[in-house]
Amino acid sequence: MDVVDTTVKGVYMVGGPKQMAPVVLLSDEAGRIMPIFVGHSEAMSIYLALRKEMAPRPMTHDLMVLMLEELGGSVKNVLVDDLSEGTFYARLVLDVQDTQKEIDARPSDCIAIAVRTGSPIHVRESLFSQVAIESSEFEGVSSLDEYITSD
Repeated sequence: MDVVDTTVKGVYMVGGPKQMAPVVLLSDEAGRIMPIFVGHSEAMSIYLALRKEMAPRPMTHDLMVLMLEELGGSVKNVLVDDLSEGTFYARLVLDVQDTQKEIDARPSDCIAIAVRTGSPIHVRESLFSQVAIESSEFEGVSSLDEYITSD
């Protein structure tokens, strides 16, 4: 299976003033962008991990990484490999006790864990080509920073 290596370009908000939705943008080396809409809490988790900010107590994704490490496992990579009826599907690929395990998971959770562990994020080439857009096509995008204020 051919895959595209991607990086997390960032977490953004899209939509109108009454209905904003968080989106994670993955980009490849050619500059193509793949948007994945995520929930608000997952968006915040990815955003904080990208900024290398840690909560005083472990949040859910931090806890998952800590548990995996304590049990002697590691994240090999994340694979976003399918899209069905508007929903992306992904797998968390783990190395555990000299064996590889694949766990079905939401892309948002996989990305949140991958950012924390520095693990590669792969997307099936055919899927990336199907949904990728040029950066100029993505209008109405605002950085999540604009919605997080520390007054």
